[in-house]
Amino acid sequence: MRDTHPAPHDPQAAFDWDAVYRGDGSDTTAPDLLLLAPADTLAPGKALDLGCGGGGNALELAARGWRVTGVDISHRAIAGARAGACARGLELELLVADSAVWRPETAYDFVLSSYALPPRGPARTATLAAAAAALAPGGILALGEWDEDACSWGADGELVTLDEMRTHLSGLGLEILRAERLRVPLHQHPGHEQQPAEEAAVIVVARKPHDTLEASD
Repeated sequence: MRDTHPAPHDPQAAFDWDAVYRGDGSDTTAPDLLLLAPADTLAPGKALDLGCGGGGNALELAARGWRVTGVDISHRAIAGARAGACARGLELELLVADSAVWRPETAYDFVLSSYALPPRGPARTATLAAAAAALAPGGILALGEWDEDACSWGADGELVTLDEMRTHLSGLGLEILRAERLRVPLHQHPGHEQQPAEEAAVIVVARKPHDTLEASD
C-alpha cells in the first residue's frame, strides 16, 4: 500500500521503492478502510494485495480471516510486512515480485490495488491484466490511484484518470460497480516529508462476472 506519492520522476525510469521503506515494520501504514469496504460484502476467502507495500491492508485482511497474498517489488516493503505479521501473530504469503510480470497461480475472491500502479504504458497495462486475471468468478477488485485531472504533482503518465480506469477494466471483462473521484486521507510514512492531509483520488470497484468461464466444447 503506497499511500504517499514519491517525488515526481521520469515515468520511464525505475523508481527505487526500497528507498521508501525501512523494512522493519515501523513504516507500515494504517489500513485503507475505504478500499477494504468492498471485502465486507464477501465471505472471507482468498485475497490478493497487488503492490502491498508495508502491508497495512494485507495485515488487516488477514486479521479479518482472509487468506492473503501480498506482492510488492520492494524487498524492504515485504520485509516490513513480514515483521508486522510476526508482531501480530498473522500468517500471510508475501512475495517480492514486479506486478508487471508476476502472474497469479490461483484465483482470488478479493483483489486490492492501493495506489501502486506503474506509470501509464505496458507495465500498467500488464498489472491491470494481472489483477483482472487473478479474480475468481464473482470476485471483486478494489482499486485506488491518484487523480491525474486533479493532482498538481506527478510526471506525465504517472497518475490515472477516471475514464482510463473505467474503460480499461471494462475492456478486461469486469463489471464496474463503482467509479468516482474523491478526496481521500493520506497515510504518512514516519520520518518522511510531511504532505497534505488529503489528495484527489480515483476509486474503482469492479466485479468479475460469473459468466466469464469459457464455454465447454
